[in-house]
Amino acid sequence: MLRKCCYCIGLRKACIVISILDFIFNLAILNIKQVFTHHIEHAVAICHCIGCFFLLGGALIKATVLLIFFLITSLINCVILASYSIFLLANESKQRVTVVPVCSVYICVEIYFWIVVYSYFTQVRTPVDVDEV
Repeated sequence: MLRKCCYCIGLRKACIVISILDFIFNLAILNIKQVFTHHIEHAVAICHCIGCFFLLGGALIKATVLLIFFLITSLINCVILASYSIFLLANESKQRVTVVPVCSVYICVEIYFWIVVYSYFTQVRTPVDVDEV
């Protein structure tokens, strides 16, 4: 797994930054009612906003249970956004021109975020052994 995010940021600090960035993006999804018109996107965004707060708490106090909640909501968020993008493409919606590329980029970034958080989760779950002198 990863030892640093972007080769320069520690995993704990990266999780804090990820929680803030992800929260802002999902808050934007909640506020753009013209594009995300179905209630499922709003419900998932609300759950994932809660997951972002759990990630922040999990990174600050090193709690694996809180990190797991974020990992689950992150995967669900990616699946729902991918499904919504496919739905827009299949129905030839006018919104597909902007929504599908934005969602595709977000899903790619979210997968990297997920790997970073999972790496931090494994680091917290299995602490580094220290040799006694």
